[in-house]
Amino acid sequence: MKLINSVLSKVVIGATGAVLAHAAIAQSNGVGDSSVSLEDYVRKVVNENPEVQASWRQLQVAMSDVDIARGGFRPQVDVLASSAYTDRNYGLDREYMGHTAQIALTQMLYDGFLTSSEVKRFKQAQVVRFFELMGEVEQKSLDTALAYMDVKMFRELLKLAEENLITHVDVFKQIEESVEAGVGRRADLEQISGRLSLAESNVLTELSNLHDVTARFLRLVGEKPANSLQPVTLNSAYVDASVTDIQTLLTNAYGTNPQFNAAIYNIDAQRYAVDSAKSLYHPQVNLTASYGAQTRDQAALNNTITEASVGVNFSYNLYNGGSDRAAIRQALSQVDLAKDLRDKACIDMRQTVQIAYNDIINITEQLPSLNAHRLSSDRVKSAYMDQFTIGERSLLDLLDSENEYYESSRAYLEAQYTLEKARVRLLAASGSLAQTLGITKDGVPDVLDKAEERISYDPNYVCPAVRTNFEDELNILKRDTDGDGIVDLWDDCVDSTPGAMVDDFGCEAKEPDMAPEPSAADFTLDNAKIINSFNVNIEFASNSTEVLPEYENSLRDVIEALNNDPNSGVIIHGHASLDGDAAYNQRLSERRAKAVASLLMNKANIEARRITAVGYGESRPLVDEESDAANARNRRIEAAIIQLPSNE
Repeated sequence: MKLINSVLSKVVIGATGAVLAHAAIAQSNGVGDSSVSLEDYVRKVVNENPEVQASWRQLQVAMSDVDIARGGFRPQVDVLASSAYTDRNYGLDREYMGHTAQIALTQMLYDGFLTSSEVKRFKQAQVVRFFELMGEVEQKSLDTALAYMDVKMFRELLKLAEENLITHVDVFKQIEESVEAGVGRRADLEQISGRLSLAESNVLTELSNLHDVTARFLRLVGEKPANSLQPVTLNSAYVDASVTDIQTLLTNAYGTNPQFNAAIYNIDAQRYAVDSAKSLYHPQVNLTASYGAQTRDQAALNNTITEASVGVNFSYNLYNGGSDRAAIRQALSQVDLAKDLRDKACIDMRQTVQIAYNDIINITEQLPSLNAHRLSSDRVKSAYMDQFTIGERSLLDLLDSENEYYESSRAYLEAQYTLEKARVRLLAASGSLAQTLGITKDGVPDVLDKAEERISYDPNYVCPAVRTNFEDELNILKRDTDGDGIVDLWDDCVDSTPGAMVDDFGCEAKEPDMAPEPSAADFTLDNAKIINSFNVNIEFASNSTEVLPEYENSLRDVIEALNNDPNSGVIIHGHASLDGDAAYNQRLSERRAKAVASLLMNKANIEARRITAVGYGESRPLVDEESDAANARNRRIEAAIIQLPSNE
């Protein structure tokens, strides 16, 4: 009894603390908070975040640098004036007040192109600051989006963990009652106590994770996330990476990634700095003019005199201790440094795009399998509950099914958010996340129009798009050495003859595993009379032809129709989604149709002569697009009940 009370008290304290802390976070902005979108928070960050503001100030400084440099083209006008009391022991006037005034003009005629080079350098430098600002906007948009999605994800994960904990508490109470009544085993109570502690730990872990991502969100946005957050919707051609290949994505990103463009323009700015340094080897030629007046003459007598002059001054440095040569070397090193930074920006961007692209491809393929596992676990949980009511399952069996459902739901939820994060990272790497969200920084001018020159470059030379998708060679789930449509993982004969018919295990088969079509001479699939059609609700795991047991009931209507009419037959149509290789999808759809046909023969005892399996690959999609929803609809099995020919 002490053990029971100890465990129960720990669970109650832990669960109560978790629920209260969760409620505190959820209500931090007030219970009545309306739903807030990602765009709202990103807009706030872009216009208020101190790091974005600092980049904006640097752009303003760079724009002022251009005006400062342009001042070298204009004349310099100085006014000099003085008034002094003089006391001396010689001359006629030994004590007097003297006043002088002069205006002088200096106009640069030639400075070795120093001023023009500096203007060009600062023009390109302001473009560098502009792209750095855009890069900061993209980075903060990305950080905010990731924090936003993390808050949503961990809120949902916490909800799953709480539901799992509640189920464990209910089962614990029932087992405790049975033990106290003398009909249950104390070992079962010990086992459920450990599982209950683990369920409590899961809640506390998710709560801690939610706290951490909320703190990160607060640092970025400056306020706590609202109680209700809207789903993230991204409308961009970049989002569905399967619409193009990685080389095209990289080539497009080279033109729009702000960090990479900043590095490109920085090289040009440093080249103009070299020209500025070289101007030190040139002479300085200035036009000077002045006019002055003073109340005392050269003898200090009280006679006002004036003087005006105009002329050209020539200055040429012959030796400066080697400083000029060192300045040129320094400028050239700055160019090399800028090129190195460009290469780094290229490598960083290429890595980010490639990883995000690969994540999108892989997770998109994983989601159907993870969802199938989740749905299957849910059905098993419901079945176990029904069996428990009639005494065929124990309470611990129920917990096993509950934990399986919890883990599968958690994995599916994390995969969904990981996919969205990969899409966001791809958009940010291409420099189009803020644009996709409809976010712009207020008051930022388009300084590209003010650049000394637009930079054009060949991305294939500057930063070649290297392919890193090694799925076909390294992915055991897709590797098909002999190209027979059976991946090596399931292929017992990896050296089958090209083009040969193989069975489900990749070995050459002399006869197809399905019976031939009905034998009437004029009977074909095209002219067969269709009596009825069925959409068979069977979900396949990625690259799999296995029909899971829970889908066998999906063929009930087909079996009933065939049993009611012995003269009828069935054509099993296999269809694939638009993603992936077309030839592979064709073979996969054929194998899936054959798997369903085999199920009809083996489980329902339908004669082989009455069954025909046909695969259409991706040639007949229900939805002509590539997305999670479209792929799920296109990846299907259809059954057509036909009238067999009379002379069979």
